[in-house]
Amino acid sequence: ACQSCQATRPDPPVANPGRWEDTRSPWSRVHIDLAGPFHGKTFLVIVDSYSKWVELALMPTTTTERVVITLKRIFAMHGLPDTIVSNNGPQFTSGEFEVFLANLGIRHILTAPLHPASNGLT
Repeated sequence: ACQSCQATRPDPPVANPGRWEDTRSPWSRVHIDLAGPFHGKTFLVIVDSYSKWVELALMPTTTTERVVITLKRIFAMHGLPDTIVSNNGPQFTSGEFEVFLANLGIRHILTAPLHPASNGLT
């Protein structure tokens, strides 16, 4: 956005990120988001809430289909999480994504829009 737009646009909504409940085992709750582009590359970031282990996956596209393919590969290595936390990005709110999670029995928690800190870990 141009400088005058940046100076006059409203602040994003205020949301209290709160504190996530502690998890008792690895991979029980993972937080996911897309990061980038960095030098033209976008990554899927997956963080295990228990160990804080980070998985990064280079994403050729950011479609729901590509996110699902990538998560299947990562789940094959680490197992299925009980819960996934994501923002309201279209990849994570599509019917295809919800069906994918439901078929695997994974609970999906959506965080506040335009408030990345609410998907963060302490």
